[in-house]
Amino acid sequence: MEQTQMEQTQSEQTQSAGLSIRIKTMHDDGQHFNDDSKHSEERLASIIQHKIWPHAKARVERMGGAVVFLKHISLYSVIEDFAQNCGEEIENPIENKSVYMKPDGGMLIAIMNGKSYPLLITEDKVQGTNDSRHSQGLTRQATGNAIERAAKNIRGAEMMFGASSVFPYVLFASGCDLHSSETISKRLEMMNYGVKNHYIDVSPSHTTEIGGIVEKINISKRFGGKCVASMFVKAHKWDEMAHGASAWTGVEIDAICMRVVDLAIDQLPL
Repeated sequence: MEQTQMEQTQSEQTQSAGLSIRIKTMHDDGQHFNDDSKHSEERLASIIQHKIWPHAKARVERMGGAVVFLKHISLYSVIEDFAQNCGEEIENPIENKSVYMKPDGGMLIAIMNGKSYPLLITEDKVQGTNDSRHSQGLTRQATGNAIERAAKNIRGAEMMFGASSVFPYVLFASGCDLHSSETISKRLEMMNYGVKNHYIDVSPSHTTEIGGIVEKINISKRFGGKCVASMFVKAHKWDEMAHGASAWTGVEIDAICMRVVDLAIDQLPL
């Protein structure tokens, strides 16, 4: 028993040391694990608040309603909405008020005749550092699994859309781990009823055009009322291009979010 505990302690120390080395390597190179995500999330939030929200407000106010922007919503409120829409009583402990869903780009909610209708919920996920390691001559590491964290907020958002015929939930994912030569992006399809991602391939000689993707956006509930998220994946191969080569641009984010919010507004009751 003592030997087993000792081996476990040694294993934990080895893992901790390995993580410390990786963090130090990225720090010495002027890079941090959260830098990419922080910058892309800030860009997304800025576009939503300064471009998409004003556009949505103008349209909905002409219809006699209003649009609010929320940075987060409590689990308590989400369960209340879900219970009201599904017509069943659900236990909702008071401590649920301290648990929040906080999408990276926030939430746009339309208020029409005293009722709320979500117009847009946006997330941003960046995954992959093997391109950086390649440029430094370091060995390749296994791809990560951070993308799976999106499932929690998708399910939370699903509970908010019980009374709606649409599901305007958008996830922007980017990075070398999500390239078509890897399998990570398939996890998004697994949590999305098998629906294929909207995929943009970035290579030294070609980048998929955004126009055709925007035209294919479908936010209607499908498969008998299932909430299918709009998954947008933009990726490059880890050994072909530099880190950040497949980052979403402001123009692309604007075009996609504008289309989604317009489709959601088109379904609002007059």
